[in-house]
Amino acid sequence: MKKQRPVNLDLTTIKMHPAANASILHRVSGVIMVFAIGILLLTLSTSLSSAEGFAQIQGYLDGFFFTFIIFGCLSALTYHVLAGVRHLFMDLGYFEELDSGNASAKAIMAIWLVLSVIIGVWLW
Repeated sequence: MKKQRPVNLDLTTIKMHPAANASILHRVSGVIMVFAIGILLLTLSTSLSSAEGFAQIQGYLDGFFFTFIIFGCLSALTYHVLAGVRHLFMDLGYFEELDSGNASAKAIMAIWLVLSVIIGVWLW
């Protein structure tokens, strides 16, 4: 092992390319969806338990906080699906070069932002 190798301990100087950011966001959106499943199942269970439970969940949906949580769940799901389709194309041999990989990552992020705005408008 070479003892004189450079060590970069300042993480703010490392610039990642868009494909790396897209991959990290894909993992983060997957983790968010794991927690979202619990929230959505609890909501479904409460709303199906009785008429009072349904009214309670309906009241929650009128509030900003719960609507924001639903927005986050839908936004994470949207990004995860888009990035997953991108990864499937990469498995087929497309977008493997640096330029096309970065371009597809930027396109996925742009489409996700547009769809997130549409979801936000639809919810509010």
